[in-house]
Amino acid sequence: MQTTTTSKLEKCRRFAQITALTLVLAALGIPYAQAQGMMGTHQGMMGRQAGVVPHHAPKALSQYGCSSCHAVDSSRVGPAFAWVAWKYRDEYQASARISAFIEQGGTSTWGGVMPELNVPPAQAHRIARWILSLPPAAPPNGSEQGTP
Repeated sequence: MQTTTTSKLEKCRRFAQITALTLVLAALGIPYAQAQGMMGTHQGMMGRQAGVVPHHAPKALSQYGCSSCHAVDSSRVGPAFAWVAWKYRDEYQASARISAFIEQGGTSTWGGVMPELNVPPAQAHRIARWILSLPPAAPPNGSEQGTP
């Protein structure tokens, strides 16, 4: 029980740091993608090592540091892309909903906050379509109630 509480607390701290960093970058007028470049191509948000980006994924996945918090089939900080595909597999407006969340960020019931990364609508739509093209996988422990 202690490990689970500690893990959740650590995730909350990381999300707070990510959100704070995003706000500072926005106040300075620095696009997130430019900041990623300043930190080095393999560094993710808050200096986290970026995960492996599949070769068939949109370039925007690397450009906006998505793999710093997400992986295809396992949780990092945010939900696995395959879990999101599973959650929205039968939803009529799935692509639009996921795309809007990618563009705007926000509070997620997966257990955290996705920062606003200033992803242009066209790129957000490409990422959303790619996520939905993945083989869907049910998340463990009934965590499928989350927002993208």
